[in-house]
Amino acid sequence: MKILLLGATGYLGRAYAQAKAPAGVTLVSVNRETVDYYNPVKLRTKIREERAEVLLNCSGYTGKPNVDECEKNQDLCFRLNVLWPEQLAQLAAECKTQLVQIGSGCIYQGVPHPEDPEKGFREEDEPNFSFDHPPCSFYSGTKAEMEKRIRHLPGVSIWRLRMPFTSRWDGRNLLCKLSKYPKILEARNSITDLSEMIEVSLRMLAARVPAGIYNLTNPGIVANSEIVEMLVRHGIRTQPAVFFTSLREIGEAMHAPRSACILDSSKISKLGYPMRPIQDALELAMRAMKAGL
Repeated sequence: MKILLLGATGYLGRAYAQAKAPAGVTLVSVNRETVDYYNPVKLRTKIREERAEVLLNCSGYTGKPNVDECEKNQDLCFRLNVLWPEQLAQLAAECKTQLVQIGSGCIYQGVPHPEDPEKGFREEDEPNFSFDHPPCSFYSGTKAEMEKRIRHLPGVSIWRLRMPFTSRWDGRNLLCKLSKYPKILEARNSITDLSEMIEVSLRMLAARVPAGIYNLTNPGIVANSEIVEMLVRHGIRTQPAVFFTSLREIGEAMHAPRSACILDSSKISKLGYPMRPIQDALELAMRAMKAGL
């Protein structure tokens, strides 16, 4: 199986490009310096030249240094997070190629079952942090809108990540962010061990699991304060964190509302691709980060 990787120079794309693919799987990295893949004619030619069976789209717009930038660049954000995946889905159908689109769990807020707060949102649950259900951040709105437009198209898969972390020092890494932020928003979330997610997702492709939506998060829930305590214990963060104390204080510091949610990852587990519990994944990542200091 040959996979065409779009956005190979971004945070997620680089992680895929550096990963060891399972037997029978070849990742072909494509970046805009080599192929202007936003040009449908050139991308169609590349797909046919490589005889790619899968388009894995890691490109998009998340805003730098954070999603607040999406509020300032809404046209670009909508174009890359909604219109571009929609165009890719159409092109993939023409080329009889599967499209795997990277999605996000930030299209949800809170927990779906207050009586059972440990039970998360499932793949089929309607987003409640979106343009259709405001208020939401513009970034979250575009990710929900993308899903609405392409989720039912044949051959389309959407892989939802949530606040990805890794043992590598990178400005996009959740652990690096929480090791440096002077003031932090307390929230309980599902999160994704990026290295493990990539290994699991490539095995899923190699096994040709059915197209669809998959929550690729580690089972369990973790609060930002718990992560900070672990970072301090491992010597990665040198000072305890200060936390926001009011909604007004949060609003003054952040231009866009933030999602905090729990996702149900039992679907991939039932298929035979379980990910390790979140506390174990965090412990392993921090040990590796500490070793790299």
